[in-house]
This record gives sequence, structure tokens and C-alpha cells, in this order.
Amino acid sequence: MDINKIAGKLDKFKSSFYKHSYIQMTDNKELIIDRCERVAAYDENIIKLDLLNNTLVIIGTEMTMRNFSTDGVIIKGNIHSIEFGEKNKQAV
Repeated sequence: MDINKIAGKLDKFKSSFYKHSYIQMTDNKELIIDRCERVAAYDENIIKLDLLNNTLVIIGTEMTMRNFSTDGVIIKGNIHSIEFGEKNKQAV
């Protein structure tokens, strides 16, 4: 069986199973975000992420992003604020 087909089926299954993103914060130094769909913007002072149901904007200094995958991302640095916003729904 084709590995790409299997991976596609697994992604569809995971997206139907998981309904929420999860965020773990350690002080103002680290965020672990599970079920991040896309990185919309990234530099050392601002990171914008598309989550399953909304968007997340992280503002800080000296921020780095690691381990980005379909399962999540780890952000480290001096985090000053996080803000949730509505996800833009585009017509299909």
C-alpha cells in the first residue's frame, strides 16, 4: 500500500477525532501547542498560528519555534502576551 495514502488517511482520521487545540504554558518562557494547523507569521517578536478553531498570536522577544509538525509546535523565548482571535472561514 502507498505510504502517502496511509498518511493521508491518518491525517483525516486525526482531524475528525480531535476537536480542540491544547496549550501548555511554562511561566512566560515556553508554550507547547498541540494541533496547530498552520504558521501564519513568524519572527522573533511575533508568531501567528492557525489552530483548529481559532487563531493565536504570541508577542514577545527572542522567540524561537521548534518541532513544528501536524501535531503541534514548541515556542520558547520571553513571552509577553498571547491573544486569541476568530479563525477566518473562507467559502469553499
